[in-house]
Amino acid sequence: MASTGIAALNIGGTTIHSALRIISDERGFHSLIFRDTNFYNSLLQIDTLIIDEVSMVSGPLLTYISELFERLHKNNYPFGGISVILVGDLAQLPPVNAPPVYQSPIWKIFYPLFLRDPQRQNDDTHFYTLLQKIRYGIIDDQVWNVLSQKLLETIQSPQLDTNLNTTHIVGYRETAELINRTICTSIPTHEDKVLISDCVDIIDNQICPTNSRCREFANKTNLPSTIRIQPGARVMFLNNSQYRHRIANGTVGIVTDLNLQIGLVYVSFCVEGAIINTSFTKYTHNFYLNGLPASRTQYPIQNAFALTVHKTQGLTIPDVSLNLDNQIFEYGQAYVALSRCTKWEHVKIQSLDHDAFIVDRSMTDEYERLESKALEPLPLNR
Repeated sequence: MASTGIAALNIGGTTIHSALRIISDERGFHSLIFRDTNFYNSLLQIDTLIIDEVSMVSGPLLTYISELFERLHKNNYPFGGISVILVGDLAQLPPVNAPPVYQSPIWKIFYPLFLRDPQRQNDDTHFYTLLQKIRYGIIDDQVWNVLSQKLLETIQSPQLDTNLNTTHIVGYRETAELINRTICTSIPTHEDKVLISDCVDIIDNQICPTNSRCREFANKTNLPSTIRIQPGARVMFLNNSQYRHRIANGTVGIVTDLNLQIGLVYVSFCVEGAIINTSFTKYTHNFYLNGLPASRTQYPIQNAFALTVHKTQGLTIPDVSLNLDNQIFEYGQAYVALSRCTKWEHVKIQSLDHDAFIVDRSMTDEYERLESKALEPLPLNR
C-alpha cells in the first residue's frame, strides 16, 4: 500500500484508503471492511503490511490502521500482531493539515533500517550529496554557491524550449494555473479543438453559481474548477479509475484529440515504456461539505506543464524548472522539488532565496533518535 496513487503504482500496490476501504470525514476515519464478509476474510489472510511514502501518512491514520487490524484479529497487540514494514523519507512532504506519522504512539515500536544507496540519482553522486545536505537544511557556503551558479546558468540560457520541454514545479496552485494557461495558449491549434471546461459544483442538490466556486471545494476534491483542453497539452490524471491500465492519480500524459460533440477527451500516457491511449468524459466526485451532500463534476485531469510540489512527490521528472523563493511555504518542499530529477544538469532554478529551505526540526530530531536506535541489536523474536 502507499499514501498516494502514483506511489502505489510504482510498487504494484494500491492506496491505503482503497486497500482498506477507509473513508474520512469530520469525525475521523472509518472503514467499510466489516460490511463485506468476503473482503473481511481476505484481510484476515494478510500476514505482512508494507506501507510506502510514509512521510505523507498522518499519525492519526497510522494509529487507525493499527486499531483496525487489532479489531480485525481480535488481538490487542499493535496491528493485531501481524508484521508491518513502513518505507519512506521523513524529510519529504508531511501530511496535509495533520500531525506527522512519527507522532503516532504506534511509531515508537518500529525498528529502523536505513537504505543509503541512491536510486534516482545513482548516476550523479555529486547531485545526491548536495540533496543530502539540503534534506537536513544544511545550506552552507558550498551548497549556496552551487545553487547560485545554477541560478546564473538558468538566467543566461535560452528560454524558448524550456516552457514546453520541462516541468515547472511551484509551491502554489494559483501559480501553476497561471503558467499552464500561458503555455497552453501558446500552442498552435484549431479553434474547434480547444475546450475550456468549467466544473459544475453542487451542494445539497443546488447548483452553485459560477462566481461562488470557493476554496472549500479545494479541500474536498482534486478536480480543477477550470481546465483548458487541447491537442498537445500536457495533463495529469487525477483519480485511479484507469488503474487497470497502470494509469493512476499523478500519471502524466498528452492530449491527442477531443470530440466536442460528445465531450470525449483522448490522452496518451507513457506507462512503463509503453504508450497507453485512453479516452474519458467528465467525472463526478461526491463528498460531504459542512455536513451537506456535495459534488464536483469535471474532467479528471489537470494541466501539467506546471505542477505544485505536492503533485510531484513520487514522480521522477526528466527536466525541472524551479522557483526556490517565497513560493516555498512547507517543510521539505525545496528538497522534494529538487530531488525529482535524476541529474543536476537537468535542473533549472529561476529564483533563489535562503528562506525557501524549510526543515522541520522535529523531523531531524526524530532521525537522530532513529539513527541511535539503529545501532542497537535488532529485536528479533526467538
